[in-house]
Amino acid sequence: MTTPSELLKHLEHLHQLNDEERIALSQIAKPLFLPKKTKLVESGDMFEHVFVLTTGLLRWFFDSDEGIESNMFFTSEKEHAVIVGIPEYYEGQRETKYTIEALVDTQLLLFPKDTFEELAFQHKGIFQFYIKSLKIIIDTLRIRTEDSCSNSPSTRYETFLKNRPYITRNANRKYIANFLGITPNSLSRLTARIQKKSPPKK
Repeated sequence: MTTPSELLKHLEHLHQLNDEERIALSQIAKPLFLPKKTKLVESGDMFEHVFVLTTGLLRWFFDSDEGIESNMFFTSEKEHAVIVGIPEYYEGQRETKYTIEALVDTQLLLFPKDTFEELAFQHKGIFQFYIKSLKIIIDTLRIRTEDSCSNSPSTRYETFLKNRPYITRNANRKYIANFLGITPNSLSRLTARIQKKSPPKK
């Protein structure tokens, strides 16, 4: 059983919250540890929570009607701390087509979505954290869309290597290739080309 003080410790990295707001969140929070390769939610599940990732790495994917897997998002400890939920929430739904899987041992804080939103309207810091999270999510989608539409596979991969090294080190290469919209073989060729261009380490 997690104590209130342990819950508060998980919330310490949310610097925009004051002590009162952290206490309010700790009263509805549920810590969840996901070992590597464990799924938080699977396609077709009902999911009533939002969550903050405190350590680890998640991938979000779904299968098409033809059984083709599409890796749509990665959420990692090295990026902005945000409160997130299944994409279907923004249409008022609770059933998801996404599967969310831990790629390394991962620690989350779960919050009942409706209760979290009630607190957001009662506490300015929680509300600002929620709005900031939504802005980060929208901007992430904008960057991903523009990148896919306007940049070459090589540029997309080089940008990914530069901006998301933690994911590069910890995610399976076939997931990264799929996320970037290229084949694993193409990714291997691009990697070899980039390594050839890089100056030798002294």
